[in-house]
Amino acid sequence: MTQINRRRFLKSALFSTLVSVARPSIARTRLKVVIVGGGIGGLTAARRLATSYPEIQVTVVEPNRHYTTCFASSPVLAGLRARQTLDFTYGDFDRPKNLNWVSAHAIRIDPEKAVVHLSTNETLAYDRVVVSPGIGFVPNAIEGLDTAAQKRFPHSYLLGGEIDLLLARLRAVEDGGLVVVSVPERPYRCTPAPYERVSMIAHFLKSHKPSCKVLVLDHKDEFPLMDRILPAWQHYYGDMIEWIPAEFGGRLEQVNGAAGSLTYDGETLTPDLASIIPPQQAGAIALSSGLAGDDGWCPVDPLTLESRLIPNLHVIGDAADAGDMSKSAHAAASLADHCALAVGQMLTDRRPTEPDYQNVCYFLVAEGHGLKVGGTYRASADRIVGTRGFSSGVGESDAERRATAVAGANWFTQFTSQLFR
Repeated sequence: MTQINRRRFLKSALFSTLVSVARPSIARTRLKVVIVGGGIGGLTAARRLATSYPEIQVTVVEPNRHYTTCFASSPVLAGLRARQTLDFTYGDFDRPKNLNWVSAHAIRIDPEKAVVHLSTNETLAYDRVVVSPGIGFVPNAIEGLDTAAQKRFPHSYLLGGEIDLLLARLRAVEDGGLVVVSVPERPYRCTPAPYERVSMIAHFLKSHKPSCKVLVLDHKDEFPLMDRILPAWQHYYGDMIEWIPAEFGGRLEQVNGAAGSLTYDGETLTPDLASIIPPQQAGAIALSSGLAGDDGWCPVDPLTLESRLIPNLHVIGDAADAGDMSKSAHAAASLADHCALAVGQMLTDRRPTEPDYQNVCYFLVAEGHGLKVGGTYRASADRIVGTRGFSSGVGESDAERRATAVAGANWFTQFTSQLFR
């Protein structure tokens, strides 16, 4: 009996030793976060998470090797910004050791198995996923505006490189021609961007084809800073620009890509160039993964950006329903930065800190005439709410507007150099 008990004791002791050895190895199993999308939001989140939490393995899924900014692209149309300044290469930036890069499309997220399915027929396991899918377009929102028609009426709102098509088409407009810009209802990416585009198109035409006209068909009756933009248009471009709000027939009713025609307020015309910005929603993988609500955008927890529809998935960037925050590059980076910290804190059993979200948009109305709009935001119980807003004031001096233009150019340089360093 003594020998048997001794054997039992030794066996029990050996088992305890094995368990004590095994436990640390389980504890050392590396946590995994997959980030879907390498745009502004995805890249910001990846950098912050990888550098702040070296114990977490971060994997970015992004099919493209290069990134071209949509923001700051309109001044290219006017010749006020060099086209190459919009281009960046992912391989050029300094990558932490725990940050992996997978060149593939994320096809689907399976929350039950906690894997991301890739276009390479592989899967990536995760503890949490951060989805930065960008935007997509609402199908059939405007009759006839299919994929082919979007190329006929270039919007340059999805990939920054599309600015090349719009630029080439603008250069081909004959003097005395008509250019149309159609602006959708909110929400859409970068609220003041369509009006900067109108301004930059008009700037080019005034310099090179001064007999042209620009017709703005707006699906809204007002827009931010319109009491500063409309007088500036009159000052710089005279009667070249005509803005038609929704209440006076500005809603685009139908387009015909083959004929190059469009219909609004019962009238059909064939412009020399039309830039039709489609109504928008969250990007494709957000829809296919069940992250979007009935309105096409992704509801998120305002504190952690975790999806309200699927646990362990976080949505950042333009696709997220960010409450009072506009959709912009600066806002996407701010959401992504805090989301990365929140994900790291949650995975390491710490309480997420209160966010201090920020946004600012700079844009040009004419050369040396800049405007800005932005604010700060916090997480309330159910949404992100604004705490302070700011914008360029009515009646600012030319010197103040020049300073804002310079500040906007400096912001772009600093923002992109920090992101792609």
